[in-house]
Amino acid sequence: MKRTQLAAAVLLATGSVSAFAATYSVTPLPLQDTARNNFARSIDNAGKMLSVVQLEYNPPIDVEQLEEDTTFFDVSGDSLENEEDARQGVFSDIDYTTIVNYLLQNTTATTGQKLATFRTYVTDTQDISLVPGLDEVTDKFDDYTRSVEVTGRDSLNGNFIVGDSTGLVVLDPYENEDGDTINYTYRESAEQGFVQASGETKVLPAIDTTAGGFSSARAINANLQVAGFSTVSFRDDVDDAIETCTDDELRGDQSEGRCLFTVYNGNFAVPRISSYYINTSSNYLPGFVLLSEVNATIWQIDVNGDVVSTETYPLLFEPDEDDERHYFTYAYDINNQGIAVGEGLTGDRVTITRPNASGLSESERVATVFRDGETIELLPREENLLSQAIAINDENWVTGAVLRSQSDIARSRLFVYNLDTQEQHYPSGFFSSAGVTANAINNNNIVVGKADVDATSDTLRETAAFMYNIDTEEFIDLNDLVSCDNSYELLEAVDINDDNEIIANARIKATSKYVTGADIINTDGETVEVDTVVAVKLSPIANGSIDECEIPEDEQPFERSGASTGWLAFFGLFAATFMRRRVIK
Repeated sequence: MKRTQLAAAVLLATGSVSAFAATYSVTPLPLQDTARNNFARSIDNAGKMLSVVQLEYNPPIDVEQLEEDTTFFDVSGDSLENEEDARQGVFSDIDYTTIVNYLLQNTTATTGQKLATFRTYVTDTQDISLVPGLDEVTDKFDDYTRSVEVTGRDSLNGNFIVGDSTGLVVLDPYENEDGDTINYTYRESAEQGFVQASGETKVLPAIDTTAGGFSSARAINANLQVAGFSTVSFRDDVDDAIETCTDDELRGDQSEGRCLFTVYNGNFAVPRISSYYINTSSNYLPGFVLLSEVNATIWQIDVNGDVVSTETYPLLFEPDEDDERHYFTYAYDINNQGIAVGEGLTGDRVTITRPNASGLSESERVATVFRDGETIELLPREENLLSQAIAINDENWVTGAVLRSQSDIARSRLFVYNLDTQEQHYPSGFFSSAGVTANAINNNNIVVGKADVDATSDTLRETAAFMYNIDTEEFIDLNDLVSCDNSYELLEAVDINDDNEIIANARIKATSKYVTGADIINTDGETVEVDTVVAVKLSPIANGSIDECEIPEDEQPFERSGASTGWLAFFGLFAATFMRRRVIK
């Protein structure tokens, strides 16, 4: 459904349009011919954007591995349009899609080709370039293997790109005790932070590189400081497991490399505070990381991307000697003064009642600041169930989310806090119980993210991309600042640069395609339309004006509250709403 310009009517009615008076144009990133979906990651002050693509078209297929090291043809050969052609590497659209889906669903198999679900590209809306991470070009494909999951997270004028990459998938032939050769395939390391400088990728190593260690790079500033986190120590269990793998008699009938893979294997994800988290669970963390301590880490790099120095920031507390639970501090962003922000565990548990769930005990997480070698808790703990700092600008404004209960149900809420003045705001979003997620802040003191737009009791609600101006305290739906004939539903604003250009995720109807990129045609000879998520760039239009859109009959206005919107504004809203012509849909 096309969203109307209700919030814009509020601003027009009050005469308070300030920085939002400029409307935005919407430009999709040029990646629709590259993959089925693409997701916004960042935009820098040079207008360079990072986007993560999902399910790329035309991945290379190693037919030899497919035939010899998997059961694909034994199980699915009869269902192919042409099995003989497929065995020769000649695929129809349907067979190609079937094979790729099989490989993507069997990433945990001990043998067989591995394909990455996600990779990253950098673009300026005209050209695109791959960010390969730790992937490599091989003679077999005369191209990258596409086996490496790469998430680009931040860039500096397009010249330096930082993010996370899994290790390259290696082929490890092993002759077992029966004389059979097993072609093991596995990633040669856990997730690693990286920096790409002048087209060359270099690892940002963990402090403790036992079994390769684990690291994550989240942001880079103008002084070439990279903020993230990494392993600083491991429990003895990890050393014991490594010793087992290096002992020919203890590791069993498998290769040493494959054995070591079982030590560091696993996927890592950082949940927002809107999601349940406990520091002893493998839902988000691989066992390898659960057996470690992870600290916020700042890597100082030079113009070549080489690490000059490294600084870590400790936990917020000192665990008891016999406490073997996993603890961390994470840095998510860093400003040009070298002040980083993120979160850390307190060592305590809190009971939280989330939507459609009873109260559960969770690990307590709090927003933190990392500066001058100290880890500092940012917000009063007694006011919030949880807190998480996500971004900081050069004016020392920090933004993130706090978890607070309303009517005994906990949802995330936006916060902004100034380190110098201690000024702070907690805007409600579009309505009083709306969940709000902040993603970024620019040096014009504008925060962007996503917020609930429907006041339902559901765990998952519809969201819209928002911007919040700290100086004017205006909270506005970005869908209200684009033209009425815009076909993109803006779900989440992910980043904003100092020109107020925004990269966002949007939903649009698109034609369903095979893995070749060709349209799927149904039995009626027609294409199939599906909901698709794509990254778009929002560009301010100088001297633009806010459109007053026609309101469909079945679209009812709903209350949106912002810090600067009072009863007079809502009166203006409803007056403007009912004065507009309604259209029967």
